[in-house]
Amino acid sequence: MGSEKPITDPEEVSAEDLPDTRAMQDEFTRSFLKSTDEIEDGYYSFVSGIDRYEMYIPKSGLIGEKGYYGKNGSEQFIIGIEGDDYEVGITIEYVSHPREEDIETSLSILEGKMDEKLDFEKVTQDGRDSFYARFTNNSIFGYSAYIQNTNEAGGIFINYSIQCRESTKECNDQDKEDEFIEWLKSIKFKEKDSDDGDES
Repeated sequence: MGSEKPITDPEEVSAEDLPDTRAMQDEFTRSFLKSTDEIEDGYYSFVSGIDRYEMYIPKSGLIGEKGYYGKNGSEQFIIGIEGDDYEVGITIEYVSHPREEDIETSLSILEGKMDEKLDFEKVTQDGRDSFYARFTNNSIFGYSAYIQNTNEAGGIFINYSIQCRESTKECNDQDKEDEFIEWLKSIKFKEKDSDDGDES
């Protein structure tokens, strides 16, 4: 009963007590993280800088401060992730206006970004529909995705690029797809009216 709750807010934890991970040791990346505790093995909980969605971010991930944009209801940034046998670059772009009835237009926009026709798989979850497709470009492969908020306007465009290290004899494609889908499922929209005390 008398024991105090440990401090887990990254902004309140002293520098020497922060976890020795790329995400926590980087000041800019850390500013998006909810807790120094992993939400799942290898992942921290990330909150959008414009407070529109949450997701998991690998503890080996870094968000580039120079490429970050977040205002006027939109947000864009890149996450760089270092693995033992591969490197991942994730481009995320949140836009506030697309609605569920605009899904065909949004998927066409995604195909335009990739400059190719994509064969989408659909994942339906509470409050959102996700569409993703695999792509290959020389030594890089990965997934393009779009997530539509089904409760209100708003969607997220994703480009998830994987590059295997040259020294790696085997970079397991199926493992990476499973990893990508699990991460994709972690993305959840925050409803505009659900926050206590609207600060806008």
